[in-house]
Amino acid sequence: MIEISERYLAFGQNIFVKEVAIPVGEVIEEVAKEYPCADDVDLRIVSRPTAFLSGLDALIGISVFLGGWAGTKFLDEIYDAKLGPKIKEYFRPYIERRGVDKKYSLAILARKRGVGGSVLICCIGSSIEEIESSERHIPAALTMTNELLDSSKGNSVYLYVIEGGKFNLEPEVFESHQMALEGLKRMYPAKLPKQIKPRS
Repeated sequence: MIEISERYLAFGQNIFVKEVAIPVGEVIEEVAKEYPCADDVDLRIVSRPTAFLSGLDALIGISVFLGGWAGTKFLDEIYDAKLGPKIKEYFRPYIERRGVDKKYSLAILARKRGVGGSVLICCIGSSIEEIESSERHIPAALTMTNELLDSSKGNSVYLYVIEGGKFNLEPEVFESHQMALEGLKRMYPAKLPKQIKPRS
């Protein structure tokens, strides 16, 4: 059984929220009506400014409840056929305008009924093509997710980062979704401009 939450993960600048997160949220809400959640996800993400600059410019993520081997069905029938193409339709122009010197992420937050933990799978890239290359590894991550959630402790959030055709087989573990997103941002420190020395 698959349930899709109307709530979703998103972070980025105001222009990202306006051009990508809000329209993608409407797409997610429409698909969620076909696969409604009995109990919605409590993400507890607090939007607050931080002093840390990150090279990860924006993230948009879908939140799903998967039962048993529903991961393959979710990918084939829902993500690949309905959600992924629409999300990329909004995300691509944003990325192309912002540039390849930054990183962007499409993410899946996977949960199981009766289990407190969750798994955050983040496909990272500097372009839609790089993100799509990372998406090819989602089935492997979802396979590990099923076993991981069965043995999870408390409300831990397990973070898998897929980038450049590689992903961490041992996930980073965080106490909350907020901490997982902050941890992800810290994996990509901003590249500061080199200081220009005045001519002598």
